Order: sequence, then C-alpha cells, then structure tokens
Amino acid sequence: MDRIAAMNAFVRVVEAGTFTKAADTLDVPNATVTRLIQHLEQDLKVRLLHRTTRAVTLTPEGATYYERVVRLLADLADIESSTKLSQGKPVGKVRVETAAAIGTMVIVPALAEFYRDYPEVEVELGIGNRRTDLVAEGIDCVIRAGEVSEQMIVARQIGSFHFTTCATPGFLQAHGAPQTPEELAACPTVGMMSADSGRPLPFRFSDGTSESALTPRHKLIVNDTNAYLAAGLAGLGIIQAPAYAVHAAVKAGQLVALLEDWQTPHTPVHVLYPPNRYLSAKVRVFIDWAIALFERHDGLRRV
Repeated sequence: MDRIAAMNAFVRVVEAGTFTKAADTLDVPNATVTRLIQHLEQDLKVRLLHRTTRAVTLTPEGATYYERVVRLLADLADIESSTKLSQGKPVGKVRVETAAAIGTMVIVPALAEFYRDYPEVEVELGIGNRRTDLVAEGIDCVIRAGEVSEQMIVARQIGSFHFTTCATPGFLQAHGAPQTPEELAACPTVGMMSADSGRPLPFRFSDGTSESALTPRHKLIVNDTNAYLAAGLAGLGIIQAPAYAVHAAVKAGQLVALLEDWQTPHTPVHVLYPPNRYLSAKVRVFIDWAIALFERHDGLRRV
C-alpha cells in the first residue's frame, strides 16, 4: 500500500463528505479510493470512518487520526514546495475558479505573462458566478468579488472596484438621462442576478454621507456578466457594471457614465483557498502573480 496516497485519500474523503466526491477531486476511480481506505484501516487495525448510503462520518479514532494526518501532509507539502521554489520550477495543474468579468477581462489576457515565468504550470480556469465548494470540488483557489461568508476558508483581499452606472448614447437620446438615482424608476434598466439570493442585485449609490440601494423594475434580467455587458451595449437599458469591465466602452464612447456624483461603495476582491493544506509551489506562485496583477490594474487596485 502507498501510505501517502492512502492518507491523502482519507483526508479527501473526510473533507468532501463522500467517496465519490473524493474520487472526483483526486481524478481516480471510486474503487481506488475505497480500496486505499480499506487497506489503511486494515493496516491500522481500527475503523476510521462510519459509512452510510448518504454520508461518511469520522469515528473518534478517525477524528484523531485526521488531525494528525492533515498536519503531516502539510509538512510534506511544505518540504516539496520549498524545494521546488528553490529550484524555480513549479510544476503541475492549478484549478482556479473566478467570475466571468474577472476571468475574461483580467486573468485570461494576462496569462501569457504567467506562462512565460512558469512554463510548466497548467491553469484550469473555471468561469462562472456560482458559489463553489473548494474542498469538495478539489479547487485550489477562487478569485471572487464581494464579502466572504464561508467559514474555515482562508481569504486574502487582493483588490477592489466600484460600479459605473451607464447606458448607450442612443438609449439616452431615446429615453433621457436620469439626474438622480430615484429617477431610475422611470427608465428601462437591465438587472444582474445574484448567485447567492437568486434575485437581481440592487443598484447601489452613495453621496458621501449615506448609501442607498434601489431595485428598479428591470426590462431584462441575466445571470452572467458578459451577457449583462452585451445587454448594455445593445441599448436595452441602463446597467450598473464593474467599472473595470466598462472602462474601455466608456472611453470609446460606446457607453456614457451616469450619476457620477453618486459613487458606489467599493467591492472587495478576495482570493480564497482551503485551510489545513499548505500551498504547493504551483498554487503559491499563481496567487502571488494574481496579487501583483491586481495591484497594477488601475480599476482593481486595492483601496
């Protein structure tokens, strides 16, 4: 039996909650994970897990073993990470999740620079606005805008941005431009669906002393940032989008910024990664690169 592989499989089963999810994150057959855990229990002569058709839970002996094995695997990862960094050759796949606008407008355009520095690292980039279970899905890190609500997740703020309320010149010629946030109620607007609540995100405004949140009666509601921007550029209504995402369109005259005396509160951007797992060299260099990328981005620099 490969003891390290068995320990790693055991930790993944505990963190994922099922053998099937653990096998998916390890990219091995379910039978392989089952066999490794069985051999581990036979070798230790103790039951580590209670198995049911719905879930897997730790026995008292398994809980104690898990705490010690996590520390041991972290130490081993630390040794490997330090050695690879000293050689300057991080290797392997990094699984990253991020929202559509950040992924397509910020991360992907700059990845050529990352690959020049780390040619042996492969990035698997998931694009979307869904909430992810980092541990259960085997994701190395997530770059996400907004407040962090998850417990037992390491979160580092790497940037921030505000929103720009805008519309096309043709739309404003046809419908007029609102002069106050309250006048939005009389204008066609486009809404962006919240991945958390399933409801449209409110349009937020601040006059420097107080903040307000309005939810207009939208002409269209979408659940993807790229579709949201496309709707705004198509003249379907007023949108309130991340400033970095519409900066080029505003500069080119495709969109006109509105209500600029009512700034929106800044939204933080965090990189999230699971606890109890020392960052490998490949993940560490990707996170460090992302931090530097956001720091030099005018529309995403941390404030």
